[in-house]
Amino acid sequence: MRVIPRKIRDKIEQDDFFRYCVITGSEGVSIEHCWIYAGRQINELWALVPLRRDLNTSHPPVEVKERCRLISLNRATKEDLAKYPKKNWDIIHKYLKEKYENKDKTIIY
Repeated sequence: MRVIPRKIRDKIEQDDFFRYCVITGSEGVSIEHCWIYAGRQINELWALVPLRRDLNTSHPPVEVKERCRLISLNRATKEDLAKYPKKNWDIIHKYLKEKYENKDKTIIY
């Protein structure tokens, strides 16, 4: 896991979005790096999501990982994504939206 810089951690502490798990809505979260680019975790606010500690493992269930990625992409701006041109963000976003949006968001863990 890559260390989150102090500057970003300060923003996380001030943002209510990071108080509750994006999957279960529960408290007691750790921060999930959703994306790897060029062999390193992307350490930007849009690419981080709060996840219940027991779900934030090195190999979370595919559905959890993909839902976290969709949430992160929904938070990203075009400028954020432009910094990482080797990923086809539009195709990834479209795939995840078709798979998970407007579907039952209830996951029981």
